[in-house]
Amino acid sequence: MVKIGYSYYGLLQAFADALKLILKEYVSPTQANFWLFFLGPIITLIFSLFGYAVIPYGPGLVISNYNLGILFMLAVSSLATYGILLAGWAANSKYSFLGSKWPVKDFNLSMQQTISGKFMYNLLGTLCVSCSLCASKVKTLLNMDNPQVTKAFNSQVGTSEAIRLLSIDTKLRGRPPVYGGSHHNFKRDEKWNQWLAGLIDGDGYFHLTKKGYASLEITMDLRDEHALQIVKNVYGGSIKLVSGANALRYCLRHKAGFLALVNDVNGLIRSSNRLVQLNKICDKYDLDLIYPSKLNYDNGWLAGFFDANGSISINTTNGQLSISIAQKTAEMLYPLVELYGGTIYINKSGLSFKWYITKLEDILNIIEYFKKYPARSAKKNRLHLIPKCYELKDLKAHKALPGTLLNKSWQCFIQKWKKYED
Repeated sequence: MVKIGYSYYGLLQAFADALKLILKEYVSPTQANFWLFFLGPIITLIFSLFGYAVIPYGPGLVISNYNLGILFMLAVSSLATYGILLAGWAANSKYSFLGSKWPVKDFNLSMQQTISGKFMYNLLGTLCVSCSLCASKVKTLLNMDNPQVTKAFNSQVGTSEAIRLLSIDTKLRGRPPVYGGSHHNFKRDEKWNQWLAGLIDGDGYFHLTKKGYASLEITMDLRDEHALQIVKNVYGGSIKLVSGANALRYCLRHKAGFLALVNDVNGLIRSSNRLVQLNKICDKYDLDLIYPSKLNYDNGWLAGFFDANGSISINTTNGQLSISIAQKTAEMLYPLVELYGGTIYINKSGLSFKWYITKLEDILNIIEYFKKYPARSAKKNRLHLIPKCYELKDLKAHKALPGTLLNKSWQCFIQKWKKYED
């Protein structure tokens, strides 16, 4: 039967059907749990409508522009089936309960089949929604490469947190693969090894206890958690807050991950203190200590060293930019002057030395370096803001009168700078 429907071209037909359903007589089985039986259809309706919140109907026509919208839609639409299951159970009838179980069995499988195969393949890099055992079971992939999973083939054993492994599409993402499994002998990207060596030279510490237990610790500012998480995802380990300080400490004791890290940075460590510590580790595991070659411009070591001990500051009055790295001794700072410019001076406290650059050509030169060897700490956000700073300085925004558009632009820039926002 073909009919136009209620109102002009049937535009109000859907609302008429909804009104008809609402006005129908409510019938409840005698032995049913009234409130649960009543809530079942409501739960199904609510979760069914949630999925429309992330569906784009046109450019800018979307309720919530969520990056994982398709995963959200699959999740909430699968929860709608439990409203039917709840109503069947609340009816206090075995026939109603058995009849209500069909959506749990078939719904998620049909939903996943409507998603493109290419998207599902890319989604496997993060999470896999499994409907083979239960509609709500979510499991992480590649447990064999996860050092925190001891029984990868036991489906009933999982991890305490959802850890995204970086071993998928590493060549496309420019990240090193995780160790373990077939990756034990994989040669990681040299840029990564150099960055990690610089980070350890600045904030790291190799420790060997009297009982022979070896470990590595890296302590960084609280806002630099992202850098430590990258190291953790590659080698394993744990990250904890430092008591009484706004800092985080990464600790690696797992033998396989620790030896993989030692092999990666051996020959790239430049700090004399770190070399002494690494030598003890090499003696324990019968490894040959490799001394570093002379530092050159095309080396990622500076990026890691900058993430550990570097800083970027700006004088809000005259807009003067400066990039510096502080160190207790000057031995590792002299090569930086030769390669990247700048000067070295003793801090006012007299307890450390500082490599310091302020000239425009030196700062632009170091910006080009960081484009090739990116920083991974929160300082990278300030590096990205440097071109904007020079753009505003050329417009004399830092000298503009209060209340003018230029002054407001400068104040907005300073707020982003202070909050380490990109």
